[in-house]
Amino acid sequence: MTDKNFRFRFRVIMLLGLISIMLGGFQAMAQLDPSNPPTDDLDYEEFQKKVAAMLPAQPDLLKFSTICVFSFAPWPEGIGQAGASFEEAFRGYSLKVDQEKILLLDRSGRTIFSYDGRSKKQKMVATDHQKGSLQFDDFAMLRDGRLAVADNSRNELLIFAGNRLDKRLGFDGDRILFRHIDFVESDRLGMNLVLFDSGRNRTFVFGHRGNLAWETEGNVEPCFYGNSLVRLEKGDKTLNINRLSDITRTPVGVADYTCEPANIILDAWLAGTFAGHLAVVVYEGHGDEDHPDYARLLLIKDGKVTVHRFMPNLDFRLPLLTPYRLLFDRSGARLITARLSPQGIEIIGAPVSLK
Repeated sequence: MTDKNFRFRFRVIMLLGLISIMLGGFQAMAQLDPSNPPTDDLDYEEFQKKVAAMLPAQPDLLKFSTICVFSFAPWPEGIGQAGASFEEAFRGYSLKVDQEKILLLDRSGRTIFSYDGRSKKQKMVATDHQKGSLQFDDFAMLRDGRLAVADNSRNELLIFAGNRLDKRLGFDGDRILFRHIDFVESDRLGMNLVLFDSGRNRTFVFGHRGNLAWETEGNVEPCFYGNSLVRLEKGDKTLNINRLSDITRTPVGVADYTCEPANIILDAWLAGTFAGHLAVVVYEGHGDEDHPDYARLLLIKDGKVTVHRFMPNLDFRLPLLTPYRLLFDRSGARLITARLSPQGIEIIGAPVSLK
């Protein structure tokens, strides 16, 4: 993350505590020039209105619509009610996909929920809400119904088979592996796991049974690209997309993207892979972080980059480990993300053509 993007997020988040002070100023704000919005003085809804005025709807933009809502409700029916008033939302959520299912980890509630696109039903997948003995920092679904849970209170990765603990990963002989696990992610078949530990600035790859396959210094994206991992190198103007593997530890270029001449790159995330495609989301700003441009979805295959634009979701009240995912169902591919609503965590998606 660039220093500029950090300051941008920090200002938006800190303003939530000042909403009561700002309420009297909204009438005057409505008269401001939307081409120069004072983002330091706005809450999320007002800020989105100003962004919408800056970035009008256009026919070629990806169109998002609601897929489902993980409702605020008493456990075990829904996610923690405290998030409805944004009191504990900063503990964060983790959004994942598993074939046609959308998975959401409510960290404060220590519970994973799923939404099945076929049955249109939500259910609880795993929980430690009642005992409170595990710290759910992230998770990954494995084959044969197995589950990997990152627990930074123990500095371990826990593998569950059914509802029983099968393996604890945290040591390699006398070596302590982890200090702080940022994420754990499985490949599309649930055969392998990639884990990034920011405390040691190190990436680890495990088999689905928990055997350590290989490791490398530095971070990667929470995604597999075949047998490789992906690393994004973000500059002010250029994004370099690289791959590395157990065979080729030195990153090899996949593609480069340069933003609009008057823009800077604010942030970028890998959303997923499919049939040789890499899907990368890029946020850009008109010269600085206070004037966002349309977001870009980059679809990359064989060195060719196809760009789709869409309205950026700037609700930084909702910390997500990975804000965008690529979902595949009977309707095809959809780019999905999450946003806070009065009812709960709303999952929205936009159809994406991979041709």
